[in-house]
Amino acid sequence: MLKSVLKGLTLTESIVATVAYALVATLLMVDVIGREVFSSAFLGLQQLAVYGAIVAGFLGLTLATSDNSHLRPEFLDGLAGRHGAAVARFGDVLSASFFFAGAYVSWTFVQISMESGDKAPVLYFLLWPLQLVIPYAFTSAGLKHLIFALSPTLKPHSDILTG
Repeated sequence: MLKSVLKGLTLTESIVATVAYALVATLLMVDVIGREVFSSAFLGLQQLAVYGAIVAGFLGLTLATSDNSHLRPEFLDGLAGRHGAAVARFGDVLSASFFFAGAYVSWTFVQISMESGDKAPVLYFLLWPLQLVIPYAFTSAGLKHLIFALSPTLKPHSDILTG
């Protein structure tokens, strides 16, 4: 069951991130073509592209977690010795705790934005629906680390550790 949860999350996040990046590329191309070919800029396209990049970037955090491909220091890799598996599990529990704390803080941020009615400059839409990607990304990354701690066989092995 945990494996199917991981696969489902990763597939969904991959699709949404890909669509977001495609949207960013399309919006920027339309903006450049509009300015260079037609001497006319489209109001708000650059801002929309930035918002798309924010969504894709936060989903990139969750996808890096899925692949166990975060950048990290390597100099302590051999220090745990025969306790390496236990240390890795503890690291995943610690990472899950960190990400869940980040989810809580970011949810508080979104709630404040909801209550104050923050709107995007130029485009004037409410920001909180877009900001939901932040607590989602932290929650998803935390959940994945928790799954890795509960079932280490589901955690992809890093190329850094295997050479």
